[in-house]
Amino acid sequence: MRAALLGLLLTAGCYAPANVRAEPYQRAFYRGHPDRAADMLQQRLDEEGSSPDRDVLRLELASALVAAGRDADASALLVDADDELETLDYTRAPLDTLAEWVFAREPKPYRATRFERLLVNAQALLGFLVEGQAQEAAVEARRARVLLLQSGLPDDERYASVLIWALAGVALQHAGARGEADDAFRSARELCHDDPARLSALDALQSPPAAGQGSLLVVVQNGRAPVRAQAIVRLWVDHALRRVQFPALVARPGGYARIEVEVDDALAGVPVPLLDVGAQALRRYDDELPRLLAAALVAAVPRAFASDAVARAIRHDDDHHHDTTRDVLADLAGFLTGELLAEALPADTRCWTLLPAEFRVLRVPLLPGAHRVDVTLQDSALGAPPRRVEWQVDLRQGELAVIDCVTAVEEGWADVQAPGEQDLTHTLAGQQALELLHAAD
Repeated sequence: MRAALLGLLLTAGCYAPANVRAEPYQRAFYRGHPDRAADMLQQRLDEEGSSPDRDVLRLELASALVAAGRDADASALLVDADDELETLDYTRAPLDTLAEWVFAREPKPYRATRFERLLVNAQALLGFLVEGQAQEAAVEARRARVLLLQSGLPDDERYASVLIWALAGVALQHAGARGEADDAFRSARELCHDDPARLSALDALQSPPAAGQGSLLVVVQNGRAPVRAQAIVRLWVDHALRRVQFPALVARPGGYARIEVEVDDALAGVPVPLLDVGAQALRRYDDELPRLLAAALVAAVPRAFASDAVARAIRHDDDHHHDTTRDVLADLAGFLTGELLAEALPADTRCWTLLPAEFRVLRVPLLPGAHRVDVTLQDSALGAPPRRVEWQVDLRQGELAVIDCVTAVEEGWADVQAPGEQDLTHTLAGQQALELLHAAD
């Protein structure tokens, strides 16, 4: 017994926050080498074949291809992924389903969140617009519309995306589907009826070029979306403190505070934020948290039995008389057993890490001909020099030219720190998790 206890004491340790492990392709992407990141991802896909990570790696590869200017390849990849990608709704899935998929001992095939699934269509739509493939963009706009409406969900559980409705409107308008385009723009307006800046941006997006003109659409994917990281929490369940791991959502630093677009050395405008990916994801995470905690506790039940069994075995060892010291050692051994078993069953933290924190959009009318377009990126640090990214556009009469600017590749790598260990027993999320757990019994 003493040898077993000593082993537990030597191997168990306190959990401290640590940097989230960075994949080599992530470092390459954020250090300005998206083409290298794409090569790394493609090599992994070729080597791993049909591994459980295949679908999430394809989403990452699509983002790297977009940043590398290979929009046609990215859109084709996203269309294929959309046809095969499974979705797991953390806010509605039964607890046993969540426990099975998020806290499995062996990784299961990746399942996207509903928000990621919606952005698959949005990114494919945008890629087709960049490539001038209006009909293909319209198909993705209609797919996105189906997901936005989510006929099977209450209104307050649907995703509200001004950006996706607006891009759908542009795509459908460009494809000649004027009625559908007007409906999409109407839906976008309903979501921002009290926001003058967004309404003005929507006016510009909806207005087709005047006679003898073309138009330029600039989409800026700014910053870095939150990512899921391994977190440890404690909850009192059935008169015992249980320690569980779960996938916390962690915000990442970065993004440019002010972005300007110049055409031929003249200011053309300031792109307006139409989708805050980070804020929506974090709000959704607040809704997910109680159910994720409850699912983590469901997965922890076998571990609880094991730690209780160790404590009972030591407490009732026939070779020794009952004493207080033995009770303390039994409780300690049971506790440490639970600690070790908790460490052995991490939560699934896979996610689409190369998404931006926000999308900003600007549409401006232009005369036909060759134009130089500069996107100026200014961060919030005082005195920091702005960065400039340049494109050459050869615009024809009546044509829509689209620029998709990914700013994160200009920002450099930044470490992400996992959250520290917390006791959530008396928080609202913890109490809701316990209620869900007891209701499921």
